[in-house]
Amino acid sequence: MADLLKPDLCIIGAGALGLGLAVRARQAGLSVALVDTGVPVPGDAPQAAMQRAALMASANRAHAIRTAGAFGMANGEPKPNYRTIGERAAALAAGMQPEMAPERLDALGIERLAGATAFTGRRALKVGDTPVAAGHFVLATGAQPLLPDLPGIDAVAYFTPQSILDNMRKLSHLLVLGGTPVAVELAQAYARLGAEVTLVPQGALLPGFDSDLVAMLLRSLADEGLRILPETSVTAIQPRSQGTGISLLHGDGSAGSLDISHLLLAMGDMPALDADMLAQARLRPDRAQPGRIQLGPEGQTSNPHIWAVGGAAGISDPAQAQLQVERLLQRLLGHPLPPTPAHLGPRLIRTDPPLAQTGLVLSTEALRPGQSVLRANLAESIAARAGGAPRGNTSLIVNAAGSILGGAMLGQGADSVVAALALGMARGLSVADLAGLAVPPESAGSLLAQIGRQYSASHPPGRLARLRARLSQIRR
Repeated sequence: MADLLKPDLCIIGAGALGLGLAVRARQAGLSVALVDTGVPVPGDAPQAAMQRAALMASANRAHAIRTAGAFGMANGEPKPNYRTIGERAAALAAGMQPEMAPERLDALGIERLAGATAFTGRRALKVGDTPVAAGHFVLATGAQPLLPDLPGIDAVAYFTPQSILDNMRKLSHLLVLGGTPVAVELAQAYARLGAEVTLVPQGALLPGFDSDLVAMLLRSLADEGLRILPETSVTAIQPRSQGTGISLLHGDGSAGSLDISHLLLAMGDMPALDADMLAQARLRPDRAQPGRIQLGPEGQTSNPHIWAVGGAAGISDPAQAQLQVERLLQRLLGHPLPPTPAHLGPRLIRTDPPLAQTGLVLSTEALRPGQSVLRANLAESIAARAGGAPRGNTSLIVNAAGSILGGAMLGQGADSVVAALALGMARGLSVADLAGLAVPPESAGSLLAQIGRQYSASHPPGRLARLRARLSQIRR
């Protein structure tokens, strides 16, 4: 048997998230072991993100051709070549640099392990013949697509968000089953590429996102021709010689049906956790969600020495997964934690228009006493109106003292605006501070400055603040 390894941190899963944590931890001075279980980490490949981004870029270009008449040019009907689109996306993904060369990991002093992996105790792991007793273990094993339990599902072919990226044929009528961000993104993309698309959320539609902005986004998608059935559920699937039959149950209790050519299952992910590997770690199961383990809000398990990150912790948004990793690393180093917990970190729906948010947002829960919502309409943005996309909004939630608790935006530039907002919140900026933002008036960021000015106009400084300002001027 090999010598016992006793690193500060042992990361199980050599996907992009695990590799990134290993490098960051080693650069911070921790001793690190990285375990490759021999199974690719599902849902954790930058190449898949590149393929999806390339597909959506082609779809957006098709939409631009179709709507060119609004900008004084001749309208045209695009003729997408699915094979060319797919080959371009695949080539871009293949051209990406390897996630991390083994030589670099070795040079950094990261201990690389491979082989059959299983816990032998609450703080002990065995990889092949090598025993590992780490200060902390991190599960970075990714997540598998969640498949619905529907009659007939095993008798038909279907896509997942990963497998549909390899499709090279036109889809005549695509049913997208799921209410996740990737379900909405791919539904819009294929509708723009000429397919008839029906979206059935099969439950909540974009849960956790700002409810007002979600409603605006859905109206925009419907105007493009995407059919959305939010109060409907699929009850059964019938294979046929030509296409697939779908049985529906509408919100009013009536039955319905669809004839489709293809099915995409995008209902979210299930953490890829090997029960045999974890058996001796004695982790508490999550009774409310079979197949999962109990996790705290930061990904901590019932064993204080074992954590889960990213897909293994049920976090599918890349930005939130990175924030979770950063918070875990700071905790292990004994440093102050970033102020925003991972589940309130930035999130993005990469539709057109995009929807981004961070912190607290409007949802089904009512605001607490002292909290209020400040808004700016995208129609007031020069760039949005000139670009023919004035539908959208920016909203902030603030408390009675003017501290920013969260914000969301629907519209072009939403990702950059929300990233700036998240940074401002981390630095403790108040909504009044936004009035002083030096941003071009035609940029999307000007909406934040507009909200700041609105707030300042309705909350003039008190006598004490005016006195301090005068004293400051005298001292100068």
